Amino acid sequence: MPDKDKKASTDSDLLAGKPVSRREFLKIAGIAGATIGVGAGLGGLVAACGGTTTTTAGPATTTGPATTAGTGTTSGATTTVSATAETGAEIKCGYVLPVTGSMAAFGAAASWEIDYFNKNVWKDGMVLGDGKKHKITTILQDMQSDSNRAAQVAGDLITNSGVTLIGASASAANVVPVRDQAEALGCPCVTYDCPGDAWVANEPKGGFKWCWHTWFVFKDVAANFFAMWAQLPTNKKIGGLYPNDADGIAFATGLPPAFKANGYTYYDPGRYSDNAEDYTAIISAFSKNGVEIIDGVPTPPDFSNFWKQAVQQGLKPKISTQSKALLFPEGVNALGDLGAGQSVETWFHPSFPYTSKVTGLTSQQVADQFSADNNEQWTQPVCFFGQFEVWTDILQRATDPTDKNSIIESTKQTKLMTIGGLVDWTQNPEPYTGWYNFSRKPITCGQWVKGTGKYKYDLQIVASATDPDIKTTAKPIEIPYA
Repeated sequence: MPDKDKKASTDSDLLAGKPVSRREFLKIAGIAGATIGVGAGLGGLVAACGGTTTTTAGPATTTGPATTAGTGTTSGATTTVSATAETGAEIKCGYVLPVTGSMAAFGAAASWEIDYFNKNVWKDGMVLGDGKKHKITTILQDMQSDSNRAAQVAGDLITNSGVTLIGASASAANVVPVRDQAEALGCPCVTYDCPGDAWVANEPKGGFKWCWHTWFVFKDVAANFFAMWAQLPTNKKIGGLYPNDADGIAFATGLPPAFKANGYTYYDPGRYSDNAEDYTAIISAFSKNGVEIIDGVPTPPDFSNFWKQAVQQGLKPKISTQSKALLFPEGVNALGDLGAGQSVETWFHPSFPYTSKVTGLTSQQVADQFSADNNEQWTQPVCFFGQFEVWTDILQRATDPTDKNSIIESTKQTKLMTIGGLVDWTQNPEPYTGWYNFSRKPITCGQWVKGTGKYKYDLQIVASATDPDIKTTAKPIEIPYA
């Protein structure tokens, strides 16, 4: 972590509302650098040039839910670890995430999640579906916010590191290349955080053989956006801020038809290049067309530059809803005093009413534990805790957790409550008949407002149109510019 006083001094320079360079943004957000710190004492480091962190099950601690003496089962788990169980082979799991680069905020909680499961769930070994006690090792690889590298490191994990199970999170830009490598090389793969529409876009008939996924669908995202936007008076003119990358193309394809079907006028200035520094042409197009709502999926540094340029050039929309960029505290904090009122799809929040079957922890408890262990504000990628919940459940039920076909048979029968909602691969998610290897994830819409506690901004749920079991926590507001 950067020195707090030094960071505070740097942050003050942002309050003037000046555009920042990509390097400056990464320094300010605390997500640049060659290494990642590991929460709660994990000892590995990941080099920005492509290093690997290997973490193995360590000694038990008391930071998680209480366990019964002589066992290694957390509250809610289904398998008890007996001290006399026969020792089985080590199970290696590969995990690909952006730890450095423009998407690094997606990987902010990864090391903490691995460390938590090492200390509180997997411990010094876990009895799995074959009745044997296995050490579980996670190998974390940094894809450096580059889709080509995601494919490269995934292939290396499968062919050279000998992983039995692989996973990935953090948008289509990472998930799709990892999935494609796993499918080509015949490795069981469980992934999070890629819109379902992008997942099934090139899925073979009948589904993938080796790969399984859970996340939201654009239809539900749009419904929650509309539920928020309808509470504020606008001219219903939307400008699209979609980059020329996997996520930008997916969102620009998936959302505008829904905008038009619901009576919104959509203006598309075209795809911009990632890492762009000058957004004048886009800003001018939005101003000319009287856009009062801007929807996009930029990276955090790209949006920081765009938004500050927009305000300086007199573009002040009533609503700004930015997927990806505003998921994280770093993204909104980098806007300085211009962050209040920004909104985003919200796929995790401490108020979600879910309890993990694997750990017994609620959504609130996991978010609180992350904050306590890291002295940081919770962040939506805490939801990737579910990646490890699902892995654990699959391995506990696999009759031979060292055999890839056995893992796939167990995966097909997965129906598990996680802190992010239910993961159910036992049937196609209604009403998405024909979608295979996919489980629909609950989704809401959130808005950043001025914080009432130790943090500058707090994220509140302002719309929950598709999942009524999740309650809103605030009413939406127009972006305040004063």
